Amino acid sequence: MRQRTIAKSVEIVGIGLHKGVPVKMKLEPLDSDMGIIFYRVDAGVTIPLKIENVVDTKMATVIGKDGVVVSTIEHLLSAVYAYGIDNLRVVIDNDDVPVLDGSSSGYCMLIDEAGIKELDKSKKAIKIKKNVEVTTED
Repeated sequence: MRQRTIAKSVEIVGIGLHKGVPVKMKLEPLDSDMGIIFYRVDAGVTIPLKIENVVDTKMATVIGKDGVVVSTIEHLLSAVYAYGIDNLRVVIDNDDVPVLDGSSSGYCMLIDEAGIKELDKSKKAIKIKKNVEVTTED
């Protein structure tokens, strides 16, 4: 399987869930091996989607870098995952992605509008070689 991105840039304006203010968001295609990257245009900070950039998960999934955060990314990312997108730049002008209807369906429509582009490199995968177990106390 080949890596994927979107075929063209698309934009949306919506209301952020936590602050209730308008948020402008643009999805842009990226080349192979670039990953998912959030860019806070108002702060000039790029936040790669990596585990070390997850700063909170209490009421929403929040990523951050250098004191700048992007919150409530889970519905957007579920749509990105459903479409098999590996490389994408999310340009946003506030700290909350638009809530839309509270699900990922609006993001699916946005990705449908952008279209999907297959890239030249194969998808990266991990192979789990042994059992992994996580427990708490009992």
